[in-house]
Amino acid sequence: MKILVITNMYPTKESPSAGVFIKNMTDQLSQSEKIDIHLWKLKSGNKYLAYIHFYFLFIFKLVIVRPDMAYCHFISHTGGLGWLAKKVLGCKLVLNCHGSDIMNSLKHKGKRFKLNSIFLSYADMVITPSAFLKSVVVKNFAISKSKFFISPSGGVKVALNKECENIVKPLRLGFVGRLIPMKGIDIIVDALYDSENIDLFVAGGGDFNYISDKLSGRVKLNYFGEIPQSELNNVYENIDILLFPTRFEESLGLTPLEAMAHSVPVIGSDSGAVGEYIQHGKNGYLIPVGDSVKLRESIEAFRQLSVYERNKMKCFSYETAKRYDENTTGIELREKLFSLF
Repeated sequence: MKILVITNMYPTKESPSAGVFIKNMTDQLSQSEKIDIHLWKLKSGNKYLAYIHFYFLFIFKLVIVRPDMAYCHFISHTGGLGWLAKKVLGCKLVLNCHGSDIMNSLKHKGKRFKLNSIFLSYADMVITPSAFLKSVVVKNFAISKSKFFISPSGGVKVALNKECENIVKPLRLGFVGRLIPMKGIDIIVDALYDSENIDLFVAGGGDFNYISDKLSGRVKLNYFGEIPQSELNNVYENIDILLFPTRFEESLGLTPLEAMAHSVPVIGSDSGAVGEYIQHGKNGYLIPVGDSVKLRESIEAFRQLSVYERNKMKCFSYETAKRYDENTTGIELREKLFSLF
C-alpha cells in the first residue's frame, strides 16, 4: 500500500520539537513492509514561499507517486490537497485532526469551518487523538461515527518503571512546553511566588526572560531551552512531578503521557482530554484552568506524601502510560488503515 503523508508541520533543525508526533506516526507506518511511505511536507524558510510550493507543486508529487491513500495531518492546511488526491486518483482519504485545526475553525464558523466541513465529508476515515476531540468533531460536523478512529498521536515510549527509594529535597518540579501564557507558565510562576526548597526544570522555546525575571529567587531554575524529544528523558528522569497547567483545551497532551511513561505523576488542568488519563489523587492532580492557588496546593499535597504514597502514584502513572505505548499504537493504526481496503 502506497501512502502519501501530507503535513504542514514536521521537525526541523531549527525547531526539533515541532510536529515530532507526526514524524513518529509516519515512522510507525513505515515499519510495515506492506506500506510504502511518501512524504509531502511544508519546507522550512520563508513561510509565504513555502506555502506556494506546498500547494502549487503538490500536483506533480501526486502524479509521480500515485498513492493508494492520502493521509492528511492538520486538515485546515492539508485537507484541500487530500480532497484533490481523492478527486484525481480516487484514492482513500484519511484526515487526522490534531486539535487546533478543528478548534480554531469553531470560533467564528467562517470560511475555515466550511472548508473543514467539505474535507471531512469526503474522508474515508477521520482520526482523532482522543475521545474528547472526537466528541467535538461529531458535535459540530455531520460525520458518521463509524468513520472515526482514535489514535493517540504516535503514543509514547514507555521506559522502565522506577520507584522512589527516598524523598529527595528540594522538591523537583518539571515543565515541558512553550513559554507562553496559554501553556500556563505564568500560573507556575504565581504558584511558586514564595516557595522554598524547590528545583524547577524547564524545557521549551520562548521568552526565557518571561520566567527568569518573575520567578522567586528562592526557586532554583534549570533551563534547557527547546530540545529534541529524545533528550527530554533527561528532564523526566530528574523530576518528581510534572506541571501541566495549560489553558488550551488539549486534544491529547503528549507531554503528560511522556512524563507518566517515566513514572512521573502530573498536575494538569481539568480541560480537554487531560481528564482522560489523569485521575485525581491516583496518578496526579487535576486543577481548574488558570488556578495558581490550586496548583500550589497540589504541589504541597504531593510534597507531603510518604515514600509509599509517592511510589503508589508513580506506579499508577506508569500503568496509565502503558495504555498509550507507541508499539501498540503503531500496530493498531496500521491495522485500521489496512481495513479500508
